[in-house]
Amino acid sequence: MKTIKFLFAALAMTFAMNASAQDGHFTADLKVGGVAGAGGFGAGVGYQKNLTEFEGCTLAWDVVNFEFAAPFDSPKYLDLLALKTGLRLFSPSFANDKLRAYTNLSVGYSCALVKGADADILYDEWGDPVGFTIDESMKAKHGFGLTFGVGVQFKEKFSVGYSLQYETGWKTKCHFATFGYTF
Repeated sequence: MKTIKFLFAALAMTFAMNASAQDGHFTADLKVGGVAGAGGFGAGVGYQKNLTEFEGCTLAWDVVNFEFAAPFDSPKYLDLLALKTGLRLFSPSFANDKLRAYTNLSVGYSCALVKGADADILYDEWGDPVGFTIDESMKAKHGFGLTFGVGVQFKEKFSVGYSLQYETGWKTKCHFATFGYTF
């Protein structure tokens, strides 16, 4: 629980520090796809700041992104939380300046909350295994997280794309269709 409180506090402080920055905006996205080999969903919120423009392209910094992902039966056995930062590159606008493509890469801290990850083997009096017990509490597995995405943004507000999340804490890959909004 301390980890979750820390993530929310860090996220709030980052938003507060950057709230008055020019060329900055908040982002939110919803994700549907696969989490650790099962059907799942996700959500994310973040703060993004434009860094530079060149030849019609825009390079932006995803200052901070908070991500959540879980199988559809969450919180039954797995929840993923992450706090990341990274870069996002937008292509020049096309289709009458209504669309632009993007790609993003962000890295940072991830935490996998896993239920039943620890098992104890039971032995008989001769030292032979006879069974096991499973700890049914949620355990936190901390590690490095990476998110890679590609997609299309409409009128610099709505986006649709693909995201791959990799979390080393539980060695989990997630594949998502991502629907986002920038405000």
